[in-house]
Amino acid sequence: MRYCTLDDLQKKIPPRTLAQLTNDTPPATAPNLDLVEEIVAGQEELVDGYLRQRNLLPLAEVPTIVRDVVVQLVRYEIYDRRPEGKDDLPPAVVRGRKDALQTLDDIRAGRISLGVADDPAQAQPEAGARMRTRIRGERLFTPDVLDQYRGSR
Repeated sequence: MRYCTLDDLQKKIPPRTLAQLTNDTPPATAPNLDLVEEIVAGQEELVDGYLRQRNLLPLAEVPTIVRDVVVQLVRYEIYDRRPEGKDDLPPAVVRGRKDALQTLDDIRAGRISLGVADDPAQAQPEAGARMRTRIRGERLFTPDVLDQYRGSR
C-alpha cells in the first residue's frame, strides 16, 4: 500500500466491519489482508491514472489529499463487494466515492494542486533565468523613449 495504510482504512471502516466485509466465511475476526491489498492496489492504479496527467510518478511523498481519496475509493470497493449490491450501500460511502472522483478530476484539471515538489504547476524558474516576452503590433514606447528614460535615472 503506497498511498494508504490499514490504519488509514480502519479510521473510516471500523475493524469489525472491515473484517466482515472482506471475509466470505463467518465468523470473521480479522480483515482479509490479501483482499484489502488487492483492492488498494487497484484503486491506487486508478489514482495514478489521474495524477499522471500533472505529476511525476511515483510521488516522493504522499499528500494527505491523495491518501484521503484512496481511502474513500477503497472503502467504496470494500462495501461494494457484498451481495446486496450498489443500491444498498451506505449513502456516506457512495458520497465519499463521488467526492473522491471529483477531487481527482480537479487535480487532473489543475484546479487543485498537490503542492509537491515534482508538481509541474509548482515549478519555479532557475536562479538567474530571464523572462522574455514578445508583443505583436506597434510598440507603445519606442527605443528612443526608452533610452531617454534609462538616461534620466
